[in-house]
Amino acid sequence: MRINRRIGVLAAGAVLAGGLLPVQAASAESQLGQLGLTCDSGAAYRAWSSAQPFDLKAGEDAASLCRVMISGLPAEGVKGLKASYMISAESVKSTGHTPEELARLISVRGWVDDAAMPLVSGVWGFGVDPDGSLTLQSPSFDLLPHGSVPALGQVDFEFTAASTKIAALLHGEFTITSDKGLSNMAPADLNYIPDGKTTTVGTAGTFKPVTPVRALDTRHAIGAPKAPVGPGGEVTLQVAGANGIPATGVTAVVLNVTATNPTTGGYVTVYPHGRPRPTASNLNFTAGQTVPNLVTVPVVDGKINLYNFAGTTDLIGDISGYYTSDGTGSRYTPAGPTRIMDNRTTPVGQGGQVDLQITGKNGVPATGVTSVVLNVTTVGPTTGGYVTVYPHGQERPTASNLNFGPGQTVANLVSVPVGADGKVSLYNFAGKTGLVADLAGYYSGTGSVFVPSGPTRILDTRSGLGHGTSTIGAVGGGRTLNVTADSWANGIPPVGVTAVALNVTATRATTGGYVTVFGGEQAKPLASNLNFLAKQTVPNAVITQSRQGVNFFNAFGDTDLIADLAGYFTAN
Repeated sequence: MRINRRIGVLAAGAVLAGGLLPVQAASAESQLGQLGLTCDSGAAYRAWSSAQPFDLKAGEDAASLCRVMISGLPAEGVKGLKASYMISAESVKSTGHTPEELARLISVRGWVDDAAMPLVSGVWGFGVDPDGSLTLQSPSFDLLPHGSVPALGQVDFEFTAASTKIAALLHGEFTITSDKGLSNMAPADLNYIPDGKTTTVGTAGTFKPVTPVRALDTRHAIGAPKAPVGPGGEVTLQVAGANGIPATGVTAVVLNVTATNPTTGGYVTVYPHGRPRPTASNLNFTAGQTVPNLVTVPVVDGKINLYNFAGTTDLIGDISGYYTSDGTGSRYTPAGPTRIMDNRTTPVGQGGQVDLQITGKNGVPATGVTSVVLNVTTVGPTTGGYVTVYPHGQERPTASNLNFGPGQTVANLVSVPVGADGKVSLYNFAGKTGLVADLAGYYSGTGSVFVPSGPTRILDTRSGLGHGTSTIGAVGGGRTLNVTADSWANGIPPVGVTAVALNVTATRATTGGYVTVFGGEQAKPLASNLNFLAKQTVPNAVITQSRQGVNFFNAFGDTDLIADLAGYFTAN
């Protein structure tokens, strides 16, 4: 359970105004006032220094609060202040982690208050310095007198740390500086206490969309031998250095994976090459069924694996983009789910297409957008076929995003570049079908980077798995299940996450229906992510906001839900 133990700034300011600092380390005095450093031990605040490090317990979501009181400033106050906290390069090295890894293993939410009001707040991620040390820094702020109350302030840090097997003493320094060159520093160490577990640390990346390209097709010897994949068999697909993707810097790949011609019911798991196969699935299908699903998977050594559980099946993979650590890609902004198209009253005919305006509408900027994430659903097709989504104004690729039979309602998440005019096109191969599109978000020059961290199972109502859930068993019709996704228990920070990438599966449904996935602080939208029939097992990729948990709404009957985490989006 996340706990916020901040003390109101007015109360703290009043104490300071009376000249009584709380229990603290010996004040450090220099050119810029005095600093009083304390941390919450659970019962009371105690001194925080190099002689008294603060215990940072691994794997706990509850934030540990440390505070720096700033007093003794000039009568007129000080402008242009910045507060920073640095962990030494030697300390970083002692943990056995790279600086980039340790920066992801410790998350910090920070505040700056003065005697009257909050000034700045946010998630202050650690940056890596050239010498290998880590530094987090506040935005600029002013500390000015308020009436008879002199210029006073406090800087609060809420620390949480990921699971680790390594104990480490992290030597830190708190520093405050002004734009006039004045400064003050005080030592403040952290004692990183292990919990005996490990957290997989992903490399942050920005997104480079590509017009969908077929990279794998076992029917035609594309990317693999010309042969269906047998029971317990795997295909290894080269990602980096192939199909226009760079040979280096690739952190994850986004591809639409399709299973076709399966001889029996089963599932496919897509995971990083060279790592143990996880307890997770990406596609679930019955004999003879053609099923697609968008997959985001980490790329560790340039390759990924596709594992088939039972029977034989052909596998197809269409790449729609990749994440890179070189910083040249785009950042993600969640913007939904919001329904932006529904043409069920005027279905798309055979060989027809719909051109959908993305930019300049529904909260999407008019310029600067490189690609969009949509959940596209076919409704009431008159025959079996497929739909291809691609940038408007470009040549239609040899790829598909949705495959369906007559009368089937099928949904699939689509990540697609926008055309030069801000539009995407949706092409229907055969028959007539209604098309529905729900906006999930978009990529541009601003927003969040993606950190691959899975696949990791975070929800399974069949077994009661689900951090923060209060119920075990199938989700009833009209009910919403809330799951805490942002948790070290799932390998991701409990603060600072803007969205999560999931693979959600509905199974053992008692009746046909749909499931909507949305952020815990959002109102239930007019949108859906999974559509299924009674007793059908249906997966779909979902990218959703995750503050205050992730909501899973089931419309009708009872259904079990499974969610596998692929990674998360964060500002830094």
